[in-house]
Amino acid sequence: MDPKDKYYQKTFDKLTKGATVNEMYRKLYELEKQEKYDACAGMLKAIKEFS
Repeated sequence: MDPKDKYYQKTFDKLTKGATVNEMYRKLYELEKQEKYDACAGMLKAIKEFS
C-alpha cells in the first residue's frame, strides 16, 4: 500500500471515530517537519474530504 493511501485511510478512520480536525492538522504539521510529504498528502486529502 502506498504511504499516501495508508495515511489517508488512517486519518479518515480517526476522524470518523471522533478525532478533531485540529488534532489531525497538528499531526500533519509534525510529519511535515519530518519531511514525510507522501504521508502529509494522504492526511491532507482525508482532512479536506472529511470537512
